[in-house]
Amino acid sequence: MRDLISFKNTHDQQIYINPQHVVYVARFEDQVTVVALAIPHNGSHFQFYVRGTAEQVRQKLLGAQS
Repeated sequence: MRDLISFKNTHDQQIYINPQHVVYVARFEDQVTVVALAIPHNGSHFQFYVRGTAEQVRQKLLGAQS
């Protein structure tokens, strides 16, 4: 099993994401990124809003998969 990756959400709470469940990462606004998981939710994917740029989040997720 892969390690869970730690992020801070927009409420400054620590959350943990399994990189294998990530469907996409997208910019929401400055220093806030949407991470969508492969979990159905209201006709779409379950999403987290985390602190950091989309590139920072992608690199952190990719680094965990190495």
